Amino acid sequence: MKKRNLVMVLAAALTLTACSGNDGETQAAADQNTAANDVAEESAETGTSAASGETITLRLSNNQPDGNCTTIAVEWFADQVRERTDGRINIEVYNNGTLGDAVSCMEQAQYGGMDIVKADLSTISNFVDDYNALMMPYIYNDTEHFWEVHGGDIGMGILRGEEMKEKKLYGLTYYDGGTRCFYNTKKEIRHPSDMEGMLVRVQESELMMSMVEALGAQAVATAYSEVYSALQTGVVEAAENSIVNYLDQSHYEVAPYFVEDHHTRSADILVMSEITREKLSEEDLKIIDDTALESWEYQKELWAEAEETSRQKLLESNVTITELTAEELAEFQDACKSIWYDYADGKYTDLVDQIVAAGQ
Repeated sequence: MKKRNLVMVLAAALTLTACSGNDGETQAAADQNTAANDVAEESAETGTSAASGETITLRLSNNQPDGNCTTIAVEWFADQVRERTDGRINIEVYNNGTLGDAVSCMEQAQYGGMDIVKADLSTISNFVDDYNALMMPYIYNDTEHFWEVHGGDIGMGILRGEEMKEKKLYGLTYYDGGTRCFYNTKKEIRHPSDMEGMLVRVQESELMMSMVEALGAQAVATAYSEVYSALQTGVVEAAENSIVNYLDQSHYEVAPYFVEDHHTRSADILVMSEITREKLSEEDLKIIDDTALESWEYQKELWAEAEETSRQKLLESNVTITELTAEELAEFQDACKSIWYDYADGKYTDLVDQIVAAGQ
């Protein structure tokens, strides 16, 4: 369990090099899921209503490590809720996937066994598949377009929409999960043709595999923990991730060519159990909702600083960072555009059209 006061959180924010993320793939072991079940039973047995004026303790499962940018924002959120409710709501934050993997925690949240879960869009799309539309490759013009979509009617409509409610889930806020870019062991990449036949490590995601194949490369699903050795030994020739993770995981040591193509701009997400929300007063729910959105703004600043710090450190190393021209980037987008409308038999066409229109 990790509980910090606001002073410690703000101090931690200054340590930008610690603001690294993971691959959206938790490493929780079986004993962590056992701990999650124990917590779920305790929550069901001891939960009290803040509406009655009594203190209620909520458990927040966070799959990010201590010191991570998102962890700092989540802990700030917990501290602020405690302060703003005069101690009525005490949110205990469990980092490092201590309470289990994100999927199992989300499942527990559906019946109130878990109160709040920090997950990623890949995870939440297993419950509400409209989130897939937000992860389409090369669909965003830039970061401004990305946040316009997520913070506007499209993103918030999914986050707090009817399908979420049907799953007994409530979206509190999005967080910046960074942009994913390609890096490889061979050469500088400026055009899709440069990736022809290249073995590219991806997550076990049909959407990601479709993107790599559309660019003429070969998708190879590999565990995140094995990416470094796979690049080093030639099992794969390329991989993709955020620039922060690229530095943090030392992948730059074996794959020194990094292209800023920003093919996927992905958000993390903070989700609350609807069953837990039923225990709380309207006043306290508003405080939680408002504070969550404020933590989003805070986290975005931390992530942007971490990205810039990572980029500068890489430029000081023996790494080639390639910035694509608008024309070059358009080649990648054109190669993948069909995925927007063909994926899942065109299920997301309406949402895709709305996302594209938001950037025009």
